[in-house]
Amino acid sequence: MIDFQTSIKIERPIQEVFSYVSDPGNLPAWNAAVRAIRPTTQGPAHVGSTYSMERQLPAGRATNQLEIVVRDRPSEFVIRTTSGPTPFLYRYRFASADDKTVIHLDGQVVLPAVAELLPRLGRRAVKQGVNDNLMTLKLILERA
Repeated sequence: MIDFQTSIKIERPIQEVFSYVSDPGNLPAWNAAVRAIRPTTQGPAHVGSTYSMERQLPAGRATNQLEIVVRDRPSEFVIRTTSGPTPFLYRYRFASADDKTVIHLDGQVVLPAVAELLPRLGRRAVKQGVNDNLMTLKLILERA
């Protein structure tokens, strides 16, 4: 398993940032690997909501089942996979700084066995991909 932490500051109010990030339907817009996400439970996003997520990974197309574990407005949002080839847990914590928002992300990712042989390289690749996604998120939200 690879553990990593990263953060980013977004020049938008915390409520707006939280609302956007905590809606899994927005993932394809800011996460480069996510191609589609479909709810598998009824109603708006809440703790226990589940989704089918299709991603394009270096090893090919992958489908994971995703669950919202925590949705504590506006301070914390946690998602995890419940099935699929690439298990992960992402814990987003939101903090307000003036009229800006800082997102702290703690992640845990299980990579295929080949990547486990090179944990430093795997950790670096995962963190770089996550940082690229967070930069896309920042650009989207700061243009809004």
